[in-house]
Amino acid sequence: MKKVLILVSFIVCVFTIKQITTSFGVFESSYGEDVDADVAKWHIYVNNNDLDGNDNVFYVNSITYTNNQHVSANRFAPGVTGSFLLEIDPTDTEVSFKYEISIDESNLPSQVSITNVQGINGTNLTVQNGVYSRIFRLSEIQSERKDNIRVTFGWANNDANNESDSLLGQSEGDIEIPINIKFTQYVE
Repeated sequence: MKKVLILVSFIVCVFTIKQITTSFGVFESSYGEDVDADVAKWHIYVNNNDLDGNDNVFYVNSITYTNNQHVSANRFAPGVTGSFLLEIDPTDTEVSFKYEISIDESNLPSQVSITNVQGINGTNLTVQNGVYSRIFRLSEIQSERKDNIRVTFGWANNDANNESDSLLGQSEGDIEIPINIKFTQYVE
């Protein structure tokens, strides 16, 4: 009788192990199924330039200079300030995102500096360690909102810099202000 009980217990144990491995195999095989999911569009323009994620460098070609009685109109020289607008247009985007703007002043001539970065028309920026950021929510994108940011810079008029000012004024080309804009998806 003991032998029969041991044999029946062994058969039940083998049957149970087989059921467990079969159940696990079914679970594992269904794990690899394809999933059909829609992907949200992500397309942001800055000053009508398509920043597709591969390149976040763009050039500003519309600079406004303050008038100075000692400088020709629309010219940059000591004592003159200038400004330009950054327009962030996410109308072809289907997700909330955060953008971070940083300006590298290390390559600017020592006399030229950024004096102000300010959101306009209701754009409120957060500033931390020289990085200007904002969260652009999906509801704002759906209402076709665009952010406008004014960057103001100036050329200090310091008599101690007359020689370097003259050299800078005689150089060919424009002064480039490197602006880095980083976009990351924001999950609410």
